[in-house]
Amino acid sequence: MASSSTLSWMEKDPFIKLFNRGGYVLDFNDFRFDAFTQESVGVPLLTRYGLSKGKSLEKFANEAPRNVVMKLFSDLMDYYEYDFIQQDDNDADYQRLYKRCKKILSSTAVQGGSKEAGMFFNVIIRLDESQAMPSDRMFEGTDPRIAARFRNYDGSPNFDLLRTLPTIAVREFYQDESAVARLGYLGSDPAHQLSEIIETFPAAKLNDILPRSGWLGSRTRWMVFAGDPYRLIGNMQENYQAIQNPAVVQFPQVSIEDKQIAVMMPFNSSYMTPDDDPVYRAIKAAGEQLGYSCVRADEIHTPTDIKDDIFKLIEGSKIIIADLSGGNRNVYYEMGLAHARGRIVIPISSDSGTLPFDIGHIRTVLFHRSTHGMEGLTHDLVQSLKAIG
Repeated sequence: MASSSTLSWMEKDPFIKLFNRGGYVLDFNDFRFDAFTQESVGVPLLTRYGLSKGKSLEKFANEAPRNVVMKLFSDLMDYYEYDFIQQDDNDADYQRLYKRCKKILSSTAVQGGSKEAGMFFNVIIRLDESQAMPSDRMFEGTDPRIAARFRNYDGSPNFDLLRTLPTIAVREFYQDESAVARLGYLGSDPAHQLSEIIETFPAAKLNDILPRSGWLGSRTRWMVFAGDPYRLIGNMQENYQAIQNPAVVQFPQVSIEDKQIAVMMPFNSSYMTPDDDPVYRAIKAAGEQLGYSCVRADEIHTPTDIKDDIFKLIEGSKIIIADLSGGNRNVYYEMGLAHARGRIVIPISSDSGTLPFDIGHIRTVLFHRSTHGMEGLTHDLVQSLKAIG
């Protein structure tokens, strides 16, 4: 007996028979079929299963959540009607299958109601956004019926499907904090970072939808909700206006460079230049091993305010490395800005003492100022960057 979260045999069998033509799916070649299914449901079926196109489609229909399979069937039906149906004009069996499939699609649309009823989105809350979600926190606080839609056959999370959903990501926050949440789409990295950010909004507004368990935004977990997050954000923004005042930090509108690392270090005439600073050289060496470019604000030679250069660096970089050695107040401030903008922050420090309480929970790369210490710093940063993906 089929689970309520998957299609029954009677629902999926007509589509399989209509689209599966002796192991082929309509007239798709391998490349076009993978590209089509990737665009439709975010999963290249041939690559995923390693079977024939027909068998891959059938296996996906058996395993995937019903709403996802119906999305693929609906898209395949559009293709069939546009480019293939004339080939079945004189085949009564295929014509009957076609009518049956259209009836199922129509019935599903009526049952589903509005488009919003069939939409889902992720909410990911983490203490350290550079780390992957612990397995025991996946789907915590999620309606079990919704969670079932996004599990593999063995019960593990189906990240291929979860990555297709709009996602709200935020660091752990308390009700009275001015944390910022971001809405976007996940990349393919193991830590499941946002690769595209569409909107930001006050994180405290999430308290309106989070389970009233007492934790609210102060607990790491990955939840999936039903509904339209874009409408939700619109509602959240109704009573929110950014304060327009010279005293308020205004970040520039720049795109995020996935392979750019902004390095926050103390600098002025009394500090070493980027070329002479062994710590910065060690950071750059780590980045270069993995294809990242590193930039310090004092390497920017345009006639602009250094403060504006720093804001632009933070806004345009996916990763921020902050050297906390010596407790420089500017670096701590810049690290706070980076956290507020939702960037991945890797603190480093040569200080042997205890870090301030506010950042004591953040994993910090410690190093010694020696030749071997610089080599160790490069090695440790490479490992941290690999973990981010």
